[in-house]
Amino acid sequence: MKLRSLFFVGSMAILGATSTSCSKGEDLFDNGAKIAWQKSEYATNFEKKYGPIDPNQTWDFATMDHVYTLPSIGSTAGTRAGAGDISVNIVEDGQMLFGQGVIEWMHTNMKAGKNNTAMGSPFYMVTQEENFTIVPCYQGVATYFWELWVNIGGVERKIWSKYENLKYETPDGNWKTPTAKEGIPANAVAIDAPKFKIGATKDLQMYFFLKVWNNDEAHESDKEGKTARILTSLDLKMLALQGIDRPSCVPEGNELTIIGCEDGTDSDYEDLVFLMYGSPVPPVHHVEVVEDRVTKRYMMEDLGTTDDFDFNDVVVDVSDVHRKKITYDYDSNHRLVFKEEKETEHYQDAVVRATGGTMNFTIKIGENTTWTKSSVFTVNDMKNTGWGKPIYYDGAESELAKFIIKNNEWNPNTNNIIVVVEGNDNGPSGEVMTIKFPKAGEAPMMIAVNGTTNWMSERSSVPSSWWK
Repeated sequence: MKLRSLFFVGSMAILGATSTSCSKGEDLFDNGAKIAWQKSEYATNFEKKYGPIDPNQTWDFATMDHVYTLPSIGSTAGTRAGAGDISVNIVEDGQMLFGQGVIEWMHTNMKAGKNNTAMGSPFYMVTQEENFTIVPCYQGVATYFWELWVNIGGVERKIWSKYENLKYETPDGNWKTPTAKEGIPANAVAIDAPKFKIGATKDLQMYFFLKVWNNDEAHESDKEGKTARILTSLDLKMLALQGIDRPSCVPEGNELTIIGCEDGTDSDYEDLVFLMYGSPVPPVHHVEVVEDRVTKRYMMEDLGTTDDFDFNDVVVDVSDVHRKKITYDYDSNHRLVFKEEKETEHYQDAVVRATGGTMNFTIKIGENTTWTKSSVFTVNDMKNTGWGKPIYYDGAESELAKFIIKNNEWNPNTNNIIVVVEGNDNGPSGEVMTIKFPKAGEAPMMIAVNGTTNWMSERSSVPSSWWK
């Protein structure tokens, strides 16, 4: 955080001390004074923990990235969406050696910086009974750092990270790892690439996506994925390439699909190329309906204690969703020449991911949408906060509750969400406290982050790096 002079509101503490001597008939005043004192104490402890708050410090860190998903299997947020008994297994399966043919084809047909959109089409796949193999076989000029992931029936698994076990041979016989600025150069002689065997429950929709960071250093300092963008094979960020020669190293009797990935905006699709083979390989389907989802994850403190900054007492994802029908037109070589999107539905929803407090609360979004913890759970239940587990909780199985936001009233610009917390008495005489999205310069009891950001486990404070 930026520095400023430290201010204390002493009158709040005085008010809390004097109000406790009032008569029983003034409980409402007593409770209000107690809450004011708690908030003052929380602000003091926050600054003891993180340092003085700059008056211009804001608490909305969400980048509002668009994430495209298939309506039937839900969003990519590091969670399982209705996965049930779905099985997904990914194992490393050695290396594969590619000759110069792949390198020549890429540098001839998929030039860096050229718009290569016409070389393929957006796609999803359907799993078969047989296993299939993924091979990240080429890296182009790519400053961004990325991880390759797959979503199978709502189950998400990481396959591979940039640079891992991918090398090329130079003309003088040395083996090197591709660099961000050069990738695999045109004069490379061969490529040694990792293989991954994937098995999954059959007849499930499947798509791939990249988690993308601005550079290697950004990834290294952001292991929890707070700043990662999500780019999918559903909306022109990965293409099933057409016309590429079959590499001789792919075993005979296997079907083959080759995927080109775009990690930025230049549409050259040579940033990462990976191939899939199998007998059969999961068939490619054109994308016809997608959901375009923008999500903020709100994390909150309920003042159960005033020196706890894990921000997991209430964790809720709020999303704005546009369902679109997509029409494509292809030429005789199955290359994309036209794309049109038409919106068919617009709605907003919210998903409760964690409840790390022991007090009852009600979430209110806009004027007409509310959800109360006690309507589903016992009030003192702490759900999905990983007590005793690693610092960042990965959110597995975390769809605790889901509800539609009436009249699409959520405004992501104003963050019109509040949480009303009942005191420990959990009754008419208990304190009632309202948590609103904080103004600039206030000690926050609520923050907004990307939907891919993992929350903290119990009593693990949010790191100060989040406030930058």
